[in-house]
Amino acid sequence: MAVVYEWPTEAGRSDTIRSDLGWRAAELGTPSPPSRDFLRVVTAAYIADRAARQPDLRLARTLTLTVHVEEPEVWTDDVKERLVDLLHWLTGDDWALRCVRAPEGGGTTTPALDLPIADDVCLLSGGLDSFCGALIRVQQPGTVRFLGHADTSTAVRHAQQRLQQHLAAASPPFPYVQYALRPRGEVRNRVPKTRSLLFMAMAVAAATGTGARRVLVPENGFTSINPPLEPSRGGVLTTRSTHPWTFHSFAELLDALDLGQVEVTNPHAHLTKGELVRQALGAATADIHDLAAETVSCAKINAGRPKGGNPNAQCGLCVACLVRRAAFIAAGVPDRTDYAGTGSAGPAQHVRRVRRHDTDAWRSATTAGIPEHRILGAGLWPPGTDFDAVLDLCARGLKELARVPV
Repeated sequence: MAVVYEWPTEAGRSDTIRSDLGWRAAELGTPSPPSRDFLRVVTAAYIADRAARQPDLRLARTLTLTVHVEEPEVWTDDVKERLVDLLHWLTGDDWALRCVRAPEGGGTTTPALDLPIADDVCLLSGGLDSFCGALIRVQQPGTVRFLGHADTSTAVRHAQQRLQQHLAAASPPFPYVQYALRPRGEVRNRVPKTRSLLFMAMAVAAATGTGARRVLVPENGFTSINPPLEPSRGGVLTTRSTHPWTFHSFAELLDALDLGQVEVTNPHAHLTKGELVRQALGAATADIHDLAAETVSCAKINAGRPKGGNPNAQCGLCVACLVRRAAFIAAGVPDRTDYAGTGSAGPAQHVRRVRRHDTDAWRSATTAGIPEHRILGAGLWPPGTDFDAVLDLCARGLKELARVPV
């Protein structure tokens, strides 16, 4: 059954979409038409991903998109195939794409803000890695603009607001803006795997809109590779949002769209999470440590929490939380995060029961290790990949994980 979603002409909402960006994305400066079209197509994929129920993580959905764009002639069969392949890599679903010409007019092209030219656009999600990346980037030369997607999670929104306050109070202040862009109505898939692609497409549009040549996507390399801790976690069951192949495919897609002048990169791909935390927070003050505790890493907030428990507390026992806790320990940085599953009271015991599969996977990997063939065979790799470096990075990450008390 076909469902029509209408992007509002100006920032606001239609009956089907809530967007802080108008149809021509003037809120991002003066983005180029190819970058606007790219954002529109990726947004359509994100909305379909959220709106279409996934009955079982091992079953592929069939999702067909028809998207209005300014320059449909740019979206050749080759370009569409590249995007469809990237979407399949990220989600495991079967995608089809058709691009049609949008009606003339529709929305202002005058920049909504007087945006200065920036050297970099840096994604800032409210997570620990992006916070560390921001702390590192503000110490480097050149101008940077921080960009985020306004999340529906209360915990993530709170983290984004606290980070925004911190960056605004810096001298000089650093601009950080989050834009809402999501479907209205019922959400049938609350863990859309296209979310990272939406962030990156939005950042590319912002880069072309402000003259930036680089988009930074801060993520530690161990999490980016995301080696399956046990055989059942392979394939798309293991998140690939910042995997090296994702960046490689994304760069090839930008080249095909004549957007290759914007480099999209993960500057911390060679680091474990502990190494990243040490670099960013090792010499930080107590107030920065407090701010780090408010960032969100948990992959399962509010999923399986005990009745009456804090809905915004991170569980502490999903794989993402275990990697986070390991990072603080390895970095020698105090972890002031409130975890729901690390105490001895009844609610913590409940969380430990519902996270048993995660902790079993952690125990298996940290005790027996992860075979090299499982790490390297879990996905695709860019040409010229240094596999010795990949395996060394994963070994260092596992060594950090083994230090977590569970």
